[in-house]
Amino acid sequence: MKWNIDFEVAALAFELVLIIFYFAKRHLPTNKNRYFITCMCAGCFMTFLDVVTAVADTYWTLFPIELLHVVNVLYFVSMALNVLILFLYVLTITGQRDTLNTPLFVIYCMPAVIAIILAIATPFVGAVYRFDPVEGYVHGPAYITNYVLSSFYLLIATVYVIVYRKNIIRLHLICLGVMLALLALGATLQSLIFNWVLLTNAFVCYSICILYMSLQNPDLYIDKETGLFNRDGFNEYLQELIDSNTKYMCLVICIDNYRTVKSVFGEEKARAALKEMIDYVIERYTANHIFRYDEETYIVLSPIEFDVDLAISQGRRRLEAGFVIHGEQIRLTARFIQMPYGGSEGDERHTNEIIDYALKRLDTSRGDIFVDEEFIRQSVRSRNVEIATERAIEKKTVQVYFMPIFSPYTEKMERAEALARIFDENVGFIPPAEFIAEAERNGSIIALGRQIFEKVCEFIKEQEPLQYGVSRISVNLSAMQLMQDGMAEEFIRIAENYNVSMSSFSFDIAEVSEKDPGSVALKNMNKLIDRGAEFALNDYGSGYSSLENILNLPVKLVKIDRALVRSYFESGSMLLPDVIEMFRNQKLQLALVGVETKDMARRLSVMGCDYLQGYFYSRTIPARNFVALMKKQDGGDQQMRMSG
Repeated sequence: MKWNIDFEVAALAFELVLIIFYFAKRHLPTNKNRYFITCMCAGCFMTFLDVVTAVADTYWTLFPIELLHVVNVLYFVSMALNVLILFLYVLTITGQRDTLNTPLFVIYCMPAVIAIILAIATPFVGAVYRFDPVEGYVHGPAYITNYVLSSFYLLIATVYVIVYRKNIIRLHLICLGVMLALLALGATLQSLIFNWVLLTNAFVCYSICILYMSLQNPDLYIDKETGLFNRDGFNEYLQELIDSNTKYMCLVICIDNYRTVKSVFGEEKARAALKEMIDYVIERYTANHIFRYDEETYIVLSPIEFDVDLAISQGRRRLEAGFVIHGEQIRLTARFIQMPYGGSEGDERHTNEIIDYALKRLDTSRGDIFVDEEFIRQSVRSRNVEIATERAIEKKTVQVYFMPIFSPYTEKMERAEALARIFDENVGFIPPAEFIAEAERNGSIIALGRQIFEKVCEFIKEQEPLQYGVSRISVNLSAMQLMQDGMAEEFIRIAENYNVSMSSFSFDIAEVSEKDPGSVALKNMNKLIDRGAEFALNDYGSGYSSLENILNLPVKLVKIDRALVRSYFESGSMLLPDVIEMFRNQKLQLALVGVETKDMARRLSVMGCDYLQGYFYSRTIPARNFVALMKKQDGGDQQMRMSG
């Protein structure tokens, strides 16, 4: 019988090109890649044997019978191994590689083993094929086992893809489905319709090409600027180490001044200096274990234990020596995050969260960071707080508490400060300092601030605090909120929806980076002021607010932080009276925070403060208690009026 091998020859050429291209690029040392490489090579070898056997079996009279048996047995053995390797690849993709260590895998291997035994025994018993003295190559009674074998592995591979589809991203799931469908189509066409045309390996080639383009393209994991593996590559390799219970070491290198170097020396020289630094790191560690996490962060992730302290000291000395680029001395500075030699529970997200948390901590830390058990606990806490905050914002369960603000002259509550509180079902009570810091880091402070303002509007509409003598309620605004285009219009619209005047509000701000007249922040402030709102500078004396803010921002009131108040009463510092006098001369109203005793209230009122707040008057209280306090004050006023 003569076979048409045109499709197989074309497939063989394409597979060879694909293999050459793949090996010309760096690829991650993961099991998924190892199985894919094996699939490519095994598929190419099987295609080659299919072409060889087709030619040999067509002109069988020209070759020794022993040689014919050798190439045919090799082909059928390679077919059995090829479908088994493909199944192993699917196990890896679906995250079920642990199946290899179970008795179930032995059962899965049995059909391939049986097929291999039949192929090896065929020259002696004629099971899969035989050579007839007249017709030459003829299929044997066990030839059908090859299609049964292929169908078996395609079927269980499809079952694994369907059952564990949640472990696969949508695009990869689609590509795996197309690949399995193509393999099934090729086997069907070959066996039932075009049995004189060799098609099977052409469809295997198409399937490998789909895998290459969608799942296995090395370029997906390469940083184009440095040639190192990128963050996706880091996640892929890290998950591999975690899945295999392999211990690893992680050293994070954070370049502090890369952006400064780019602005001073230009991008070309900055990249050249960076390349020399990377080459230095590669000399000491294999390039397969170095990843670019972001523009300024690089990670050495190694399953081999190494002396981290020595690596850091050597790296720091090399950076201090600088790099000579086109005759200019360029120095890069770096800080380091050390992660101990060990594994990580869960998946790569856990380690990523620790690294991201450590990078955040570097912003406020002067030195290196060592990740120990306590640091991991803090990282987990930070992540839980972030999730709880996002959940509270999404479900609108952020609660509004109030801190009464009293006038020392009338000795009555005339204002109040609205404060956010989160009580999470999993985390419990979260201190504001924690969830506000997380919200500012991830940008959810905008949604949080909007929700608080809307709830205060709702409170004012329902309770009408002005009737009880509370003229304004303070709402804290972050710099990020103020710098949002359309923020003022949005707040005005929310207030109008509740039929609440903006004159009911005082907005507390701590710092604004943009102070020029045309800045978005100042435009928002002026729009709100035009509607009757006023602004107060918060936390003066804590380091967050400065005289520059007071001079450049349209604030009417300054809140002096409790630290400055405490220093006056505990250590006798005369800075507080001077600050009060200075602001009084500027015709600014003053509110002092942290009033805890009657004596403090008396002495501060003598100094000329307009408002006082602190535990002496009231702690931060929930809305219902604040309403009761307002009614109690109003009741006292009515009694005084009646007695008068």
